[in-house]
Amino acid sequence: MRAAIVLFLVFLLAAPAGAASAAGEQLIVSPYPGPPAWKRITDKPGPQGWLHEQIPANQTAGHVTDILTDQAFRKLAGRDPAQFLQLIFAGMAKACDGVKVDGPVTRAEGGYVVAYAQVACGQQRGADFGVHIFYKAISGAAALYSISREFHVPPAPDGGRPASPKGQAARAEQLAKAEAIANDYLEHDVYVCGGRSTEARCGR
Repeated sequence: MRAAIVLFLVFLLAAPAGAASAAGEQLIVSPYPGPPAWKRITDKPGPQGWLHEQIPANQTAGHVTDILTDQAFRKLAGRDPAQFLQLIFAGMAKACDGVKVDGPVTRAEGGYVVAYAQVACGQQRGADFGVHIFYKAISGAAALYSISREFHVPPAPDGGRPASPKGQAARAEQLAKAEAIANDYLEHDVYVCGGRSTEARCGR
């Protein structure tokens, strides 16, 4: 899953620019709730955007189960964020056995159009786990911004909730709480300042 999405992002970052930038526009990605603290493992800037990845400090790049990704696509500035997410979802069918999508849902936040969605990949092909991803996409004047929180979970062939074997109810409850935190984080702690932003926290 992660490799397929990164390839898609690299393609977009390499594409020619299609929109002028908006002066002062900045994506704010607040520190992810801990403990543990989160650390950046990927920082790929480019003339047409960037790709950042963070994981919990107690995980390593070779053994990741939780990922926070933010990226910007300058050539897609002003595009419909829901259509952007739908394009990503279309590619997931090639990487997953069993996919369920909730959304995209579009709304206005802080002067910008944003879209939210949740995706469950029952089992990533070639792997022994499933993936749940929470997305937020923001249609900025300087770029289209995409932020996602990814969870690696036990496989569920139909793309539904992972099975909870006897004695592992606590694990399922822990995942539900972590996903609720992710949903709240994307809604309240990721936003755009500068440009046409009306976000009160930007100090305007």
